[in-house]
Amino acid sequence: MDRPVYITALGKFLPGPPVGNDEVEDRLGKIAGRASRAKRRILKSNGILTRHYALDPEGRATHRNWELAAKAGLDALARSPLGLAEVRFLAAATSQPDLLVPGFASMVHGELRVPPCEIASYA
Repeated sequence: MDRPVYITALGKFLPGPPVGNDEVEDRLGKIAGRASRAKRRILKSNGILTRHYALDPEGRATHRNWELAAKAGLDALARSPLGLAEVRFLAAATSQPDLLVPGFASMVHGELRVPPCEIASYA
């Protein structure tokens, strides 16, 4: 059965405070204890000024991948005319899952606590 599908809302979730370019290596670590020689050139060419990391300053994870996706999903639903109970299909994708099984969409579905629905995981 063909039915039109529309995007009615978008959501986002950015963990923690923004981290400036001067703090990136402090947060992620240096290679062999030395600052990157190419860092300034790369940062100047990509135009990115700040980033958000799901890591605390000591390098411990503050959120799992599926938690980030679920929080973004909740933000999208808050902007949408739909509620959690009306979700009929959940598609979720990541390039770096925290776990191989269950699938990423299963983890997001469980975190969102939506009623049973069709799900699809993509990478």
